[in-house]
Amino acid sequence: MLGNTPYADQMLKMIKSFDHLDGKDILKQKHLTDVEGWKLPPNLIPYRNFAAPNAKRPVLVTEFDEDITDWDKWYRWRGLPKESPAALLMHFPMSTYQLLVHCLDVTDPKLGRPEKRISLEVHIIGLEVELNFLPIFAELALLLPYHDIKLVGFGSGVEKLIEEAKRNRPTSLAANTNRNTPVFTYEAPDECGSSTIAIHLHGSSKVWPRPLSSDTPDAVVACNAGLGSYPEWTPVVQAAHELDIPFGVTEYTEQSLETQLSGFPRMLWGTSATPKRVEEYKIDLNPFQMPGQRGIPMYKLPNVVNGFTMVVNKKAKSPAELAARLDKLDLD
Repeated sequence: MLGNTPYADQMLKMIKSFDHLDGKDILKQKHLTDVEGWKLPPNLIPYRNFAAPNAKRPVLVTEFDEDITDWDKWYRWRGLPKESPAALLMHFPMSTYQLLVHCLDVTDPKLGRPEKRISLEVHIIGLEVELNFLPIFAELALLLPYHDIKLVGFGSGVEKLIEEAKRNRPTSLAANTNRNTPVFTYEAPDECGSSTIAIHLHGSSKVWPRPLSSDTPDAVVACNAGLGSYPEWTPVVQAAHELDIPFGVTEYTEQSLETQLSGFPRMLWGTSATPKRVEEYKIDLNPFQMPGQRGIPMYKLPNVVNGFTMVVNKKAKSPAELAARLDKLDLD
């Protein structure tokens, strides 16, 4: 402890004066273009606007020769050389994709069809640094053909941004988003499956409001969540179990996830839910983690942004649902 010293007082004043705000780009009236946002040579940019000069459009993901299950396949599908540093940001939407498709089994690239589109509402909790580059979540529309995706962001960072926008930037993108008006929209080209994504920001509170049982989202996800570090996560874990909402998270270290898992019985104490078997809270290495170890030298364990995934709750599929999914998949 620093104690009651002049140095401690100075440090406390400095900490209190620190007022970082994520999402400053959406305090403007329009989003950055691919070139403005990435600030890279054209051949290294994962474009979303394929009408731009030098933009290379990927093939329909279901016509690619392999499923997109790691960075190597994603780079090949996107036609990018490994020299592109795109993964240093794209790990956020790609980790969200990993949670939805490969951890929670909420959807699959092969499930949508032109004549039968899939609606998907996803709540993403704890948005902070992601607010600085929301347009890259357009990648979900390219990865999931014939889907209509609604992504709703929650968290103290969202509340802080919306308050700033409404107070000082009333004409900005952030000031004019609500449950009916998205802060960002994107439609994939017909050649890529014509999916849409609309991103909304819930800025009326710091915490995720528990939904009614008749109005639950298709999934809840969080990147680098820290379920055991913040009390605000307890009602989220409880709701996921009680309302059977698919819920998955990423974390920096595997050990953190194992520690969080051990705390679930305490979180669920006094609720109508009971903890699942340990093996149902599946923990895995995230193939779409941010490249490189976090720069924290005192940590000797593998410690990576979006390094590991955990399934907090996963819906059991009925036999009819499983049969319908198998019928849609091309197993030849």
